Amino acid sequence: MSDEKCVRCGEEGEDRRTLWMACFYAMEELGLPFEKEVLFRADTKDLEMAKPPVTFASKTSNDQIVLESGTVRSNGELTPQQFYTLRVCKGCRADWMTAIQAWFKVPPAPREGSGTGVWIRKNGATVEATQEEVGRMLHGRQP
Repeated sequence: MSDEKCVRCGEEGEDRRTLWMACFYAMEELGLPFEKEVLFRADTKDLEMAKPPVTFASKTSNDQIVLESGTVRSNGELTPQQFYTLRVCKGCRADWMTAIQAWFKVPPAPREGSGTGVWIRKNGATVEATQEEVGRMLHGRQP
């Protein structure tokens, strides 16, 4: 396995993790180095094993260590699902998990209108612009 760079901190190494993100939003708008991946969902009743996984018996427990994933065939419909991915080191993955945990624990900001009547899109949500945001938009349009 060759060295890979963590897309966040730049550390080089072999032990990388893939963060998967899917939220029905064009994540490239965030300006982050996401890659796009497509996976296919299938009903498990429509699947049959094509090739079994390659496993190794653990000497310390009854567990099997999967060395290589097996493959399946589907006799039914496959539904494509687009994901965005980032290849990162373990430390950056831990930071990401901490950020998600903090986001979930913090109460959502109040979703009250500002009274400007100007609606803008912020990361996919339609919100009413504040007076300050309207002022910046108007100032930006002046020569």
